Amino acid sequence: MRTKHITLIVLACALLLIGGAAKSTAYLPAQGDLFEKALAQVNFAPEDVRISPNDLGLWGGNKYQLKLLNLFQDNPWKISAYSRSLGNGILKNLATVTAEGKPQAPNLGAIVTSAHQKLDCGVRLGLTGDALAADKARIEELGDNALAVALSELTHDPPETYSGVPLKPAPTPAPAVTEAVPPAKPAPAKPDSDRLTSAQMYAEIPPEVRDAAALVLFAVPRALRYRDLGLTQPILALGLDPQQVYDRVYDFTISTFEEEDNTTGNEVIDDTADMLLLESLMDNVDWNLINTGAALMTVVSQDAEQMLAYDKDGKALDWSDKPFDFAVRTPLGIVSLHGSGQAGYEGEQHLLALDTDGDDSYSSVAAIFDYAHPVSICIDMNGDDKYQMARTDQPSSGAGIFGYGILIDAAGADSYRGAYAAQGCGIFGTGLLADYGGNDDYYAYGNSQASGSFGTGLLIDVAGDDRYEVYKYSQGFGGTRGSAMLIDCAGNDVYYANMKDHFNGGLYGPTHHVHFCQGSAFGRRADFTDGHSWAGGFALLLDGGGDDSYEGDCYVQGNSYWYAVGMLIDKGGNDVYRAGQYSQASAPHFACGILQDEAGDDRYVIGIRQSMGHGRDWSLAWFEDAGGNDWYQGARTTLGVSHVNALSFLWDRGGDDTYIAKGPSFGESEIEVSGSPRDWLMTLGMFVDGGGKDRYYLLPGDESYEGSNTFTGDVTEEMLSTMTPLDFAGDGKMWVKTAPTAESPGWAGVGIDAE
Repeated sequence: MRTKHITLIVLACALLLIGGAAKSTAYLPAQGDLFEKALAQVNFAPEDVRISPNDLGLWGGNKYQLKLLNLFQDNPWKISAYSRSLGNGILKNLATVTAEGKPQAPNLGAIVTSAHQKLDCGVRLGLTGDALAADKARIEELGDNALAVALSELTHDPPETYSGVPLKPAPTPAPAVTEAVPPAKPAPAKPDSDRLTSAQMYAEIPPEVRDAAALVLFAVPRALRYRDLGLTQPILALGLDPQQVYDRVYDFTISTFEEEDNTTGNEVIDDTADMLLLESLMDNVDWNLINTGAALMTVVSQDAEQMLAYDKDGKALDWSDKPFDFAVRTPLGIVSLHGSGQAGYEGEQHLLALDTDGDDSYSSVAAIFDYAHPVSICIDMNGDDKYQMARTDQPSSGAGIFGYGILIDAAGADSYRGAYAAQGCGIFGTGLLADYGGNDDYYAYGNSQASGSFGTGLLIDVAGDDRYEVYKYSQGFGGTRGSAMLIDCAGNDVYYANMKDHFNGGLYGPTHHVHFCQGSAFGRRADFTDGHSWAGGFALLLDGGGDDSYEGDCYVQGNSYWYAVGMLIDKGGNDVYRAGQYSQASAPHFACGILQDEAGDDRYVIGIRQSMGHGRDWSLAWFEDAGGNDWYQGARTTLGVSHVNALSFLWDRGGDDTYIAKGPSFGESEIEVSGSPRDWLMTLGMFVDGGGKDRYYLLPGDESYEGSNTFTGDVTEEMLSTMTPLDFAGDGKMWVKTAPTAESPGWAGVGIDAE
């Protein structure tokens, strides 16, 4: 018995040792031995590196915090694998050919669900079968009359009103689809018939177009039911008028909370009544039902596009020189079907626009203009098209404002012009813009190009050399209860946060800009105003490859603020990143900022400070470059520097790299003693270079905080000979930059460069 007990004790100890080893290395990324070796120099083990929820609980202000942020705070080592797998999974779902080389549709439904899941309210329609199977069977049964029946169920006119052919027997009328909501404004005078074109034109519509339109329209009543239960009824239960809520929330959002005055730097405080209205809505609407409607309309739009792209045998359809034109006014907007030749879509909001060919102009599609018209779908199959807003204050081109706005453009070099809430914007709804090909040009001012605040905004561009220009809260921006994804699968792309005008630099000076763009998420900080702080949302900019350019000033390129998660993932190419402050994997105040570049000879330039893997105030900053000969021109507090209880990482996995910085940098914790428990809790800055022949230089200029941007411009290769090499860093070296003191025992900074 004694021998048996000893054996069990030895076995238990062995299991504990194995468990301990697994705990310290299970989620360490590649080159984990370097992280362990560096951490040992400051007496930390990998499992020590986390942000405790109990510690955070002493500060509060995290209402609506995402579970994804909880995951990263509990174990930052999961960030690398999570980001990589997220990007790979998204790009796989957007592939246009199978592994066998056969064409396939991008899976927009999976991407929308992924975005909703970041808000902990994703619905996986079609997981166990085709969510549209019943509608497709009905279309097969009705044949040529399917579209007429679908229109009849929306307008309550007999089907023969549109087809000219009575049905025998007549179909069972569907229930009314309009919600118990007054129109936003007096409806235009309705003609004797809802038809805008004659019934004879119905017969000229190609059967593929009729069936695609019928499929979308048959799904609309179900989507409206979800929207009614999830959104309208809760608004009415609060004693509010839905249209007034639409107007107030839209104005609040495009003004954007915590805006800074252009000249003084003082924050413009939100109106308290608006703040309380938003909080009541977020607490009372049913996000799962709202998103179910969005998922349904995404899936049906995707299937309708495929019905126009390929016949039932999988052969590509040719829509050139096939003219047809048909339009009907319904209570939910115009249904317009158009063939070859130029067409213009403007005026009244469209419920559905299907256009098979031609260089077209759009201003009233795929956007929700008022509460009474909650669905707008546009599918354009070919042509160099122009999408622009009708008014500067009006949503456009994939704007889901208290509803669902979806735009699919299958081909052509297109131009997108908007002001606010354009090109993939969601506010208490989902907005999606998906462009499948061509060299496209996107321009807007704010809350655009994948922007989600209290909703979900997505911009998906599958191919082409594209240009994105915007000023603020865009290019992958997630506000409170917001999720946003800008996904560009391929091409040499330009992402530009406008720095020519619109100055609003506030505390960063009258010539600077606060953007929150390019994978940036933001919450409402109210610990010094009214106490109603809101956690920020989720934001992703994912680029699948190509030689890309990212440019902005403050708060760009994998940034987050106040309990939010912002990510920029680039899968390959020789890329250039330029920014000013709080950028390139930077996170101030309880947030997580991530930049992951997978390959290529990249150039990173920071003009002010607090960037390139910099966290402040209980935040996580993860900067990872997986390979290539890279150039880092930092400044003060860059390259893996932490402030006040943040965890900050700069990791370059390999290549012959050049590093230039000044002041606190290269893995450091800059001590800010406050006389509170924060002084003895962990603050960690890490710099890890995994291999290659590397060079380290001191950036000229004043190293003080006030002198952060005393050096301006780019350092060239020729200038390096005039700069001071840094002898503490180099191949095969390890260094400790900040020694713990009695006042701040948890503060540490460490760097390592493998040979």
